[in-house]
Order: sequence, then C-alpha cells, then structure tokens
Amino acid sequence: MARITSVIMLIAGILVVGLLFYKVMVGFFIPLFMAAALVVIFRPFNEWILKKLKGRRRTAAVATTSLILAIVLMPIVLLLTVAIGQLTGLVSRTDLDDLKAAFERGRTRLGLELQHADRFRRLDDLAGMLDQIDKPELVRAQIAESKELITFLEKEVVGAAPTGESSEVAKERLNEFADVVEQLETVQETEDPAERIATEERFHRGSVVASASIHAWMNAKLGGSFRKEVKLLTNPSEKDLAEAIRAAREYLQPRFVKLSGVTGKVVVQIAIGMLIMVISIYFFFVDGPAMVHTLMRLSPLDDAYELRLLGEFEKTSRAVVLASILSAIVQGLLAAIAFFFCGFESFILLFMVTTVMALIPFLGAASVWVPCAIYLAAVDQSYGAAIFLAIYGAAVVSSIDNVIKAYVLHGHSELHPLVALLSVLGGVPVFGPIGILIGPMVVVFLQTLLEILNHELELRDAHPEQGAVASEA
Repeated sequence: MARITSVIMLIAGILVVGLLFYKVMVGFFIPLFMAAALVVIFRPFNEWILKKLKGRRRTAAVATTSLILAIVLMPIVLLLTVAIGQLTGLVSRTDLDDLKAAFERGRTRLGLELQHADRFRRLDDLAGMLDQIDKPELVRAQIAESKELITFLEKEVVGAAPTGESSEVAKERLNEFADVVEQLETVQETEDPAERIATEERFHRGSVVASASIHAWMNAKLGGSFRKEVKLLTNPSEKDLAEAIRAAREYLQPRFVKLSGVTGKVVVQIAIGMLIMVISIYFFFVDGPAMVHTLMRLSPLDDAYELRLLGEFEKTSRAVVLASILSAIVQGLLAAIAFFFCGFESFILLFMVTTVMALIPFLGAASVWVPCAIYLAAVDQSYGAAIFLAIYGAAVVSSIDNVIKAYVLHGHSELHPLVALLSVLGGVPVFGPIGILIGPMVVVFLQTLLEILNHELELRDAHPEQGAVASEA
C-alpha cells in the first residue's frame, strides 16, 4: 500500500512539474522545432565534416552551424529587410489620385465604363423602394422619377442591345402601378376592409412587377444582370469612394498605431528566438545522440515505437518540410526573375510573397503572378508582358513544384491535398506563420501514432492468450 501511495505521489509530482516545465518552455517551442528540423536536414553534411575532422564533434558542430547561418538564416534576414524597405517605399509612393487613375484605366480597358453611373445607381435604388405601402405619395414621386430616368438613359446611353421594347414595357408597368397607388389612396379613406385588403394585395403585386420591369430594362441596357452589377460596382460615386477611403483609414489607422507600438517588442522576440535557435542547433549537433538516448530511456513507449517516431520526424522533416520549402523558394526565384523583366520595381517583395503563398496548397504561386499579369494588361496596358507572365507562370513557375517534390520525395508518400490544406489553415492560427510547416508534421505524427496503435491491436487480436495472461499478471 505504501509503495502504491509512493507511486501515485510520484506521478502527481511529475504531472505538476511537467506542467510548470511546459509553461516555461512553451515560448521556445518554435525556435527549438526549427532547430531540430534544420539539424535533421543538415545532418548528412555534419557527419561528413565529422569524418573529415576525425571525430571532433564540437568543431564539426560549429562548422555546420556556421553553414546554416550563412546559407539559411542570414539570407532570410537580408531578404526580409529589403522586402520591408520596398513595401515602405511602395506605400510612401502610393497616391490616391494615382490609384484612382489606374482604376479608371483598368475599368476602361475591361469595357466596364458606365455613362451617367449615378443615374443608373439611383434607378437601381428606386426599384427597391417601391413597396412602401404606408407612403403612397412618396411612391408616386418615385414612379415618376423612375420613368424620367428610364427615358433619359434610354436616349443618352448606348446599350449592349436594343432595349426600346423593354423600356416601353417598364414604363407601362410603372403606369399601371401608379394607377394602383391612386386606388390605394382612395381606398384608405373608405371603411370597406375587403376592398382595402384587395387593393393592398394589388399594390404589393404591382410593386414587385414594376421593380422587376426596371431591373429587366437595366439588364438589357447594360448587357445582363452580372455585367450590370459589375458596372455599378466598378463605377462608384465620389461620395461612395470617399466613404470607402474613410472607412479604410478608420480601420487601418488604429492597427498601424498598435503595430508600431509593439514593433520593438516583436523585434526583440525575433532576435531572442533566432539566438535560441542557433544555440540549439549547435548543441543538437554536439549532444543530439545523447539527448535522444536519454529521452528513449525515460519514455514509457517501446523502443521500436520510439525509433519509428524519430524516423518519421526525420523523414517528414526532409520530405515534407524540405520539399515544400525548396519548391517554394525556387518558385519565388523564378517568379521574381519574371517580375523584374516585366518592370515591377518591388520584385524582392513579390519574391517573398510568392514564396510564402507557394507553401499554401491550392493557392500557390499563381495567387501572385495571376493578379500581376492582370495588372499589366488592365492598368499598364503592357499586353506583351502580361501574356509572357501568364504563359511563363503557368508553364514554368507553377509547374516546377511537381518536378521538385517528385525529386525530393523520391518515393515517400505525400499528404493528400485536402489534408495538407486543412493542416496549413489550422496550423497558422495555432503556431503562427511557422504553422505552415508544423501543421502537416502534426498530421504525419498523428498518422504514425494511429498506425502504431493499430499494430498493437492487431497483435492483441492475433495472440489473445498472451493478452489474457498479461491481464491476470
């Protein structure tokens, strides 16, 4: 009994201290994870240096850590610095008038320019205001205004197709609705409830028909319902544009203030994280085998299962992480070359954005080069550059992903695209940007644990006698 009590207290103490240990170390999880992944990826190089240095492990660890700093960490810091500088310059050079002029050029090239857009918007608003049964005088004024607008726009604006018949139909339906409105005003003064209810029903039916006839004429005039909505959306009024800019400023300003307030803290955290990662890389190379042996000795899992989990971590780090990162970097470099020759000044910034987006399944590098190609065609009117970027992006940038992953994985199974997407989308909110890499690895580890559990269950089913003996023991 005393021994059982001692074991229970020991387990409780381990749980309490383990919880405290988790709280102490949770802030360093990402640097330690990245250090472990980099150690796995560069382990063959470290072993090669170790052989050349005749077993001097500390010297080999220093050399490999220096190599990682030179070819991984320092270029990332340099590229981030340049990208932030280009983003700052891009924002400082941006002028609202220039944006408006570029927007108007793109709208013109896409055939979305709309004459008397304010009148079309007013008519569209009136079509949705004809059901105010408690304000018959206002409805009559709206009917008259609607007919005037249809007459004016039919005459002044060249439509996508002849709309004379639909305009006459719309005005006729509005006239019929006007008669119903007059009847409603007359009936409201009587005391016959049956007649009042019948007239109100005719009012509601007439308002729907009149509104539909207005929309039918606008659709015919502007080339269909979809094109009508796009034209109304891309031709905002000065008031709407000013409201949108004001709303954007009100939304962004407090966030920029908050961001500037925590910038120093973020920089310090990143610096500390980088320092911890570098130190961890060195000690993992020096004492990695001893650390693994100690963890295996303390773990209650079977050694075969522990080795399998370690093997999965190594395989996943090299296959999933290395393949994904290498593919994303190559896609970013190839896209940056095209952006440079197409005249984009902020090609380093676009390289960083393309590299990050290439890590996200289904979106990929196309989510960057496609908008850039559209911008070249619609705004800059550089059709040759736009066509080149579209062909180059589809044939080279987005296609190189399959080639690189096939070469790096060479037989290792890759996550299903849907599972990979969900693991990335779920990993980013939990782990931050590094969740793009950690999310898929968590899925792989879960899959491995489930396979181990399934193996144990199969063994139990295959040898039920041994399980019964073990239970009795």
